[in-house]
Amino acid sequence: MEFSFNLIEGNWLKSCVEIALAMIVLFKVPILRIRISLFACAVISVIWHSSVPESISAASFSWSFLLLESLRYLSWIIALLYLLMLSRQSKLPNSWAYSLYAAMTVILVLFLYNIDNEALFPSPVLALYLKILLGLFGVVICEQLIRDDHSSRMTKLVALVAFILFAYDIIVFSLLLLSSDLHVSLWEARTVISSVTSLILALSIIFYAGQLQERSRFKLSNSVIIFNTSLTVVGGFLIAIALLASAFDYFEISWLSASKVILYVLAVFLLIALSLSEKIRDSFVVWTSKHFFAHKYDYKKQWIQLDGLLSKQHKNQNCYDISLNALKTIFHCNAGGIWVKGQQFYTSVATQNLNFSGSVPIEPNQSDLIKKLEEEEWIFQAREYANKYDAQYNSYLPEWVPNIEGIWIILPLNSASGLIGFAVLCKNNLNEKEKLTWEDLDLLKLTGRQIASYISQEQVSEKLIQNQQFDMFNKISAFAIHDIKNLIAQQGLVVKNAEKYKHHPEFIDDVIATIANSVNKMDQLLKKIKGEVESKTINLHELLKQAVKMNVNGLPSPVFTSDCDSAFINGDSDKLLMAINHLIKNAQDATAADGSLTLHLRSHDNQIWIDITDTGIGMDQAFVKNELFQPFNSTKENEGMGIGAFQIREIIHGLNGELIVESTPRKGSKFSIYLPMLS
Repeated sequence: MEFSFNLIEGNWLKSCVEIALAMIVLFKVPILRIRISLFACAVISVIWHSSVPESISAASFSWSFLLLESLRYLSWIIALLYLLMLSRQSKLPNSWAYSLYAAMTVILVLFLYNIDNEALFPSPVLALYLKILLGLFGVVICEQLIRDDHSSRMTKLVALVAFILFAYDIIVFSLLLLSSDLHVSLWEARTVISSVTSLILALSIIFYAGQLQERSRFKLSNSVIIFNTSLTVVGGFLIAIALLASAFDYFEISWLSASKVILYVLAVFLLIALSLSEKIRDSFVVWTSKHFFAHKYDYKKQWIQLDGLLSKQHKNQNCYDISLNALKTIFHCNAGGIWVKGQQFYTSVATQNLNFSGSVPIEPNQSDLIKKLEEEEWIFQAREYANKYDAQYNSYLPEWVPNIEGIWIILPLNSASGLIGFAVLCKNNLNEKEKLTWEDLDLLKLTGRQIASYISQEQVSEKLIQNQQFDMFNKISAFAIHDIKNLIAQQGLVVKNAEKYKHHPEFIDDVIATIANSVNKMDQLLKKIKGEVESKTINLHELLKQAVKMNVNGLPSPVFTSDCDSAFINGDSDKLLMAINHLIKNAQDATAADGSLTLHLRSHDNQIWIDITDTGIGMDQAFVKNELFQPFNSTKENEGMGIGAFQIREIIHGLNGELIVESTPRKGSKFSIYLPMLS
């Protein structure tokens, strides 16, 4: 086959569309890399049109024409890859870009060097295989572009044009492999197809170049995509077998001829065996669907919907009702229920529109159904449209399943800690389309895990709230016991002195006052336990003077000073007075009789501070940090409950205040109380 620029045959006229296409690409395509790659395709197509021989055979491939054909294929592949990267909003990997550009450079140099060389390619069959391989690679890229949801209209049209060119060339070169000569009309049709598709491409650029980065609604069906994928896989397989057979011929060894026959027989047998194996066919369909099909679900949208359903506030609904409502909404079910793990059984905690005969079913924790749900995360499809894989597991279904009207699936709710429960979902009027696919199963399992995590988190939160409530109850009880202990001490002192002073009128008056004070404190204590806290305006001057008066008999005697005219706060005066009294008593216990104890009231920038300073034994920083405010940790052997300091701090925190402690061993301590001033 001779290679030449044939002007007499009018091949340049056939390339006029490509010339016009090149001009349109330069002026209309806005993105530089796409513009350059499509322009290169058009220019190489012009040269190719002017160089296509009138006829061809399997034994007549010149070096120059093979190199030009390879340049044409590579230019299209580069343009398609750039469009694919644009639709996916990513960059072509450097290794790919460098390899493709290096290959194009080498082929271009060889082409220019061999323009006047009429030498034939030494292995025409190998050249045909190379063309078919490049064509199959181009078909795969076209398929990716056509099925990509983010591809623009122009991108999809370019992919369709390239797909037509690659597909027709694969047919032509496959026929050349089968027959040494090709009908001239099939060969001449290549240039006609190229011109027509270039015209379509030029029109698409004129109309849609401005929408190059917009999404298109055009989408191939799954059946078309799987046919294309199967064609590509089979084509690659046949080419590999043929190349291996050609290698046998190349060595020209006698026994290899018989091996080639055996190879063909084995290849045919392998194809038949693969096609007859139901498991392999199903696995191939699932794999192809996962990697080549446009997904049935928009997982981002499903995830956002699930999150919204679980996060939405619902009145009079617990986490089980919310979870069941989310499952029903996402999978369009009319009824359902959720069973949660107990000590011995999985019991129903939420049902909606669930119709069943008999009592509400329960399921033992160690039943076969539970084991399959937990160990294999198996989703039971319990209706007549269950697939063939369900049949081997449906024997594990308990007797109560047929009693539920319209039951569709049993969904495991697996969390990190194991199976926390399962959901039963029901649908009316199930049809053949309701059979579960791999995508349905993935979404169901993902949703089940998320629901399980949500329920587990809510269960933990509920237990935490309960523990906090019990903790609060225990804290109130501890405070109450502490106050009762002080009241008992007062009453005990009265009883102890009764025999000695019962005939003194002053003692009787003091007893009556003590009992009245105890009754008042008991009444206040009951109000605290009930949560009836009285908040009123407190005059800190008066309250601190009262505290000093109450402890004046102790040593050292407290001294009160103040540098502010007025200091008023809102709160419970009894609680605050009790806290101050505790601090004064603790300071007296820690300070020698000849030491000093002062209460100082100061204010600054609407902040009130009460400083209680002593010259006692003091405390080290480790004790202040780790032990002072720990409840039930008393330093007084066989006395107290160890909640005094803790109770003081809690009372001050209840007034939105702070308690700050400064202490030095053998020098004394300072307790500073901050309280917000009444505005």
